[in-house]
Amino acid sequence: MRIRVIFLLILLCVMSSLGSATDLALVGAKIYTAPLEPPIENGSIVLHDGKIAAVGPTKTVKIPRHADVIDCKGLFVTAGFWNSHVHILPPPLLQAENSSAEQIDMQLQEMFTKWGFTTVFDLASVLQNTTLIRRRIESGEIHGPRIFTVGEPFWEKGGRLFI
Repeated sequence: MRIRVIFLLILLCVMSSLGSATDLALVGAKIYTAPLEPPIENGSIVLHDGKIAAVGPTKTVKIPRHADVIDCKGLFVTAGFWNSHVHILPPPLLQAENSSAEQIDMQLQEMFTKWGFTTVFDLASVLQNTTLIRRRIESGEIHGPRIFTVGEPFWEKGGRLFI
């Protein structure tokens, strides 16, 4: 079961990164929209241009005529995960101005996206660098999670980092 869910997440990432104006329909899945809400049994999700256009019971969701349809019976879909305590400080990310898109993509995948994190909350980093990474993600140059940040950490006298 775990392999099928991971495969579905990878498939969604690949499909959303293709950049074409296509529709994708995931049909027949058990959909968990929020932790405290009951799941939608036999639900469907329609994606248009990589963004969710419709979610609901299969019988009420209109599937576009030319959509690519994936049968998801026996699978489940959850909302993306949030990581609420990260630091954008590993060397490949700390040098974002001089790092290639491939280097940053690999680091962001290793830290966040391969685990299903679609949003991260950075509690301390080099603000100018983190802002640059966020802009590169938003422009589509690199792939990564949505980044919220509080900016620079606090430093004690003598230069010791205080987080």
